[in-house]
Amino acid sequence: MDSVTTSFFSDLITMEELLALLKNQYSKPTIYRWIQREDMPHLKIKGKLWISQKAVCTWIKGGCL
Repeated sequence: MDSVTTSFFSDLITMEELLALLKNQYSKPTIYRWIQREDMPHLKIKGKLWISQKAVCTWIKGGCL
């Protein structure tokens, strides 16, 4: 993998890591609702949900919460 690809994948976090980042203030169903209804940035790779930490931080700071 080149440095751009490695950098891209190093920014991806799992649902559990996102919940920890948000200090468990929100539940999994809430996060899933944000993804479905409010266009929270995410990727699905081989059926697994991945979230870009930088994109989510920007999304949250943009007043989406």
